[in-house]
Amino acid sequence: MEQRYLGEILSRRGVVPEARMQELLAAQREKGGSLVDLAVASRAADEGSIAKALADECGLPFIDKLDVARIETNVATRLPIQWAKAHKVVVVGEDAKRIRMVAADPLDVAAQDDVRAVFGKPVDVFVAPAGVVIDAINSFYERLNNQAELEKEQEETGDELTDIIDATDDAPVIRWVNNLFSEASKRRASDIHIEPEEREVIVRYRIDGELHETKRAPKAFMPNIVARVKIMSGLNIAEKRLPQDGRITLKIAGKGVDIRVSTIPTSRGFERIVMRLLNKSSVLLDLPDLGFYGREYALMDHLINRPHGIILVTGPTGAGKTTTLYACLNRINKPNLNILTAEDPVEYELPRIHQLHVNAKIGLTFASALRAFLRQDPDVIMVGEIRDKETAEIAVHASLTGHLVLSTIHTNDAAGAVARLTEMDVEPFMVASSMIGILAQRLVRKLCDHCKEPYEASDYELEQLGMDPVAAAKKRSRVMSAAYAPRGVTYDPPLPPEGTRPIFYKPKGCDECGGAGYGGRRGIYEMMLIDESVRGLILKHADATAIRRAAMEAGMDNMREDGGRKVLSGMTSVEEVLAATQEEVD
Repeated sequence: MEQRYLGEILSRRGVVPEARMQELLAAQREKGGSLVDLAVASRAADEGSIAKALADECGLPFIDKLDVARIETNVATRLPIQWAKAHKVVVVGEDAKRIRMVAADPLDVAAQDDVRAVFGKPVDVFVAPAGVVIDAINSFYERLNNQAELEKEQEETGDELTDIIDATDDAPVIRWVNNLFSEASKRRASDIHIEPEEREVIVRYRIDGELHETKRAPKAFMPNIVARVKIMSGLNIAEKRLPQDGRITLKIAGKGVDIRVSTIPTSRGFERIVMRLLNKSSVLLDLPDLGFYGREYALMDHLINRPHGIILVTGPTGAGKTTTLYACLNRINKPNLNILTAEDPVEYELPRIHQLHVNAKIGLTFASALRAFLRQDPDVIMVGEIRDKETAEIAVHASLTGHLVLSTIHTNDAAGAVARLTEMDVEPFMVASSMIGILAQRLVRKLCDHCKEPYEASDYELEQLGMDPVAAAKKRSRVMSAAYAPRGVTYDPPLPPEGTRPIFYKPKGCDECGGAGYGGRRGIYEMMLIDESVRGLILKHADATAIRRAAMEAGMDNMREDGGRKVLSGMTSVEEVLAATQEEVD
């Protein structure tokens, strides 16, 4: 479609403001590509709003879901999958007189003309979001391929197809491994575990932080499975005695996915494989998408726009620290800033941000990368992790010389990060003068919006969450009056009327969430602002307990309190928050 005409439609119908549209058109002229893709990637508009506006403009029906099972195979297969994806079109059925077609771009009249020529009939066009159309195409053709393979294998073997069919050639193994990736992507798995047991191979997916067994195969196929994964990740097939690390880049259902591969030898004679899936679309998440709101959102949004200082994110492995840092960088990523990152490894590639993969084997450490960055005229520096005194001191020096530094450190809470730095022999006055904020975080599972069940909170649950509405209201009033609070920020869910019990929600399970009752994860946070009271305690060599107490008196909520608000808002359950914050009680 003609990009300027599309921009005029989206602006006129209020989908994208005129000023923002001019920025998108300028970016499109500079970089090329689709205006729709630019609008979605920059969060100027979502695919659904764009498709609805185009449907209204053309006077066509709009649909937001597409049932793949109702697509007529003999009709859809007359269009090649490459053509269908290129034009974001799927033909779903026909009758004696007309063809029914779903398209993401109703202005693509050339595609409609092609369909009309192929079938020799008029075309009825329905409009759907691009993602809905692409997902339908992928699901339809994948189902078609699986069905054809099943019929072929059954003809050849006469047996019912299992996870791995009874054959020794590579083709079934290739299909089996590819299916692992596609299934993991569909189920939003973060990791795939391939584990050799005594008599069989077990596959487990980590979904929302928990492992679920999904597949089994005869143990005899383990060598072929390991070989296939090693070939894909560029590892040494002959080396079976030492751990190896590799990487795979795939396109799954039209989305780019990077996969980090780790193999280790086991006592059972076979190697164990763990693969971490890094979905590139997750780097487009903004702070509210991660679970930031209230004081934590206001503070983080304020701090990342400061010209200099150090912001640390703390928490255990798998708590989402890197995702938070990427969201911060995306939020401030503008052409007038020079942003450099040192990571181990670089998990996602970000536009306009220059990223360096550290490699200790050749002497390229976080510290040496930081030194080099200071000669590259940076405005913002992200360091994957502060692990030692040298890295910490260079980060402090960078912040004191006018740079904003973001990094992570392994501690249980925000106040503990100060103690960790002083344990590295960083002088307290350097910590106090450079640090501006420390964020501690954990991840909790998000309740499925389709099936979560409301109930009245019990006294025990309120006691465990530390919910005191009167104290919370006073604390919130003090925090909301702070100078850093931006206008229009929603701080908390409304408290229930006096004399009534809060309504909490619990998981139930449905088809949408696969019976789990949960879908996705969000963060709970503890944001410590380094104000004058905290800074004074750091200079006095105070311990983490005293620093934490002062920060809470100044308005900081601990993670359990933040989790309690998210229970009250219906985002998660009491059990999730209590499990994630057990360390605070201990």
